[in-house]
Amino acid sequence: MQRRNHRRLVNRSTLGLLAGGLALLTLSGCDSLGPAVHESRTMSIPHLAGSALSVTTANGSVLVERQQRADVQLDIDIFGPDSERLSFASVNAVRQADGSLRVWVDWPGGKRQNNEGANIDVLLPDAIGVDVRTSNGRVTLKGLAGHAEVATSNGSVTIERHSGSATVQSSNGKLVLDRVDGEIKGDTSNGAVMITEAFGPVEAESSNGNVFVSTAHGNPGPVRVSTSNGRVELALGDGFEGILRVKTSNGSISMHDLGSARLIESGKHTLELQIGESETISAVRTSNGSVRVKSRGQD
Repeated sequence: MQRRNHRRLVNRSTLGLLAGGLALLTLSGCDSLGPAVHESRTMSIPHLAGSALSVTTANGSVLVERQQRADVQLDIDIFGPDSERLSFASVNAVRQADGSLRVWVDWPGGKRQNNEGANIDVLLPDAIGVDVRTSNGRVTLKGLAGHAEVATSNGSVTIERHSGSATVQSSNGKLVLDRVDGEIKGDTSNGAVMITEAFGPVEAESSNGNVFVSTAHGNPGPVRVSTSNGRVELALGDGFEGILRVKTSNGSISMHDLGSARLIESGKHTLELQIGESETISAVRTSNGSVRVKSRGQD
């Protein structure tokens, strides 16, 4: 379980000073001061085996982790500059008609104000199907199953040991996916992408970051990677096959230990290879970076 060392209440005198400062900042249209008050809450919900989970928050992180336990535990760090508003904010965990568990936060007046938010940790025996939405926070999923759908507008995303597919989007954060055994689609507008031990097809895109992809042995691909400003490295496991097309507008291309790969076409900034007999297309494209493709061998 992750622990947060910032859950605390400031004293009243400090709160008064911060409240005055926040009032001045509000008048000037600025909200640069951080939250003044943190409140910790814990909830326990009966578990329904094999059910799906959705978590929605704003201005906060989300952790969902599989653990050996009988129930579903929620650890919430809810914060904001006004302790009275926090007392009226509610964290909801409700079973839907299909058995899925939905978790979300209701704020007083139906609207979250500046500097308010909630970090949510969900610890549970299992989940098949996970949907997480947050703005301005990291998302971490560990040991889950089914399709994972993750979106954050400003934060990193990490998915580990996932038995299913994953679709991940961040507008400003790093993507890390390790041992995902279904199809992967990852998109970030400003961050690196690291995908390791991929068991299924991979699509990865970054507008400003390096991309690394390694495929598990026995995974035939395909792999499609695009970045507008970063280098790309592919480490292909045994069993990968198809036509691999590589293009960079400003960078080198290198190939290492690809065994029986056959050259189809090459140029200063392009390369096309045939690996195995499949006609499935894999592609790598970067506008400003080098590309390195290698075999994983028997590591």
